[in-house]
Amino acid sequence: MTLEMKNIASLVHSREFEELNRMFKKFNPLKVLRMDSHEIRHSNVLAWLLDHEENHGLNSVFIEKLISKLLMKPDNNDFITDSEFFLKVLSLKFSDWKVEREKQTSKKRYIDLLLSSEENKTVIIIENKFYSSQSKNQLADYLEFVENEFPGYKIIPVFLTLLDEESANDSYWTLKYADIASVIEFILQFYKESISEEVFVFLKNYLAVLHERFAPDPERLLLAEGIFENHGEAITYLYLLNNPGIKFLNHHQTFKQQLQKLTFTEEAWMKKIYQSSKETIDFIYSEGSLTLKKAFERFVEEDNQKIVSRNDASKSYPSFTHPEWEQHSEFLEMLNDKAPYWLKLGLIVFMHRAGNHLKLIIEVGNLEYGIRLKLLEKLEENSFSIKPSSKSSNSMYTRIFTDQVEVKDWSSIDQIHEAITQLTTSVEFENNLQRVNQSLQAQSAEMNKVGVSS
Repeated sequence: MTLEMKNIASLVHSREFEELNRMFKKFNPLKVLRMDSHEIRHSNVLAWLLDHEENHGLNSVFIEKLISKLLMKPDNNDFITDSEFFLKVLSLKFSDWKVEREKQTSKKRYIDLLLSSEENKTVIIIENKFYSSQSKNQLADYLEFVENEFPGYKIIPVFLTLLDEESANDSYWTLKYADIASVIEFILQFYKESISEEVFVFLKNYLAVLHERFAPDPERLLLAEGIFENHGEAITYLYLLNNPGIKFLNHHQTFKQQLQKLTFTEEAWMKKIYQSSKETIDFIYSEGSLTLKKAFERFVEEDNQKIVSRNDASKSYPSFTHPEWEQHSEFLEMLNDKAPYWLKLGLIVFMHRAGNHLKLIIEVGNLEYGIRLKLLEKLEENSFSIKPSSKSSNSMYTRIFTDQVEVKDWSSIDQIHEAITQLTTSVEFENNLQRVNQSLQAQSAEMNKVGVSS
């Protein structure tokens, strides 16, 4: 194990590891209080920020920016039915909002956060899902209770999630802790003069907790990627030795054999290093390996353009288009000017990690409105379910197919590659892809017919 000991020493004494380790070890009183690991404490912070009468000095800035985030998120486009609704929500008044914590329902359930405004005739439900799972009918019960308690009010139910978990109820809007972090960053940058030094320091510390736990900042991710690339074996040895509860898989066998040969002194030294830098090593192991990117690159190489044409091996959101879609690029490249889109084609297949699952999505992007509307209609004719709100001129993105598979070990390129293969060769994906292609052919034929007749 002499070589492994030297590799671990090289890791620990590297400049990059020292820099990242200092970020995680920086004093933060909120981490001392262990508030980063408890859902209820995050709900308390949010309730404080959302209440315009609280002592943070922000008045209604936080709730205004958070509602703006909700409206702008592509995941919520289907809830924005028209411009009138969009402008009405964006223009809500904030002088009388009441914020309640752990609001008990008639069925003895507790709503994490309930915001209500008599002046706006609007109620916002926020269900804060940390590591806890959704209970059966929980979200539907919240809606039923609020509808009975606030008859005639506009209800905006929000599902706040940590790990891209999807709401079990389609009526809930999506919000992520990365969005909370973004709003706090905005406040710290532009409202520093409006708040006390104590509040500024508290929000800065809370933002650091969010970056570590929920929304790692790009600087940490880049450092983790570089460290894993140069010291991946050392990180893996340290992680596997100190997490005996995880299942050893095929690609761990070499590490397992070496770990079994450790002397008492070597094992004690490695455990001491891990305990002194646990957060840093865990972060590098889980976030720095670029395994999704590398597994996707292998998938593209092996595919040989059978189902992949344009592609982007992004670290977090790899994507591709189907070769047949190139035949329809004349109208699929007609994107509107509201936002850039993935691979400059208004139709995409992309993947991303959602907790312990790999998720695959087919999405219609921000095509020019007439083209987009016609494509959605053709998709409907081929048995896709399209919400009416997706056909509005304000809607930009519509997901028409979603599937996911579990990945037991995200450090394994082989396992992630197997998951990608499983998703892209499933009967469901192939059937949906075929119906997409039929829809494109029908739209092309119709457009050609119009062109000839004119």
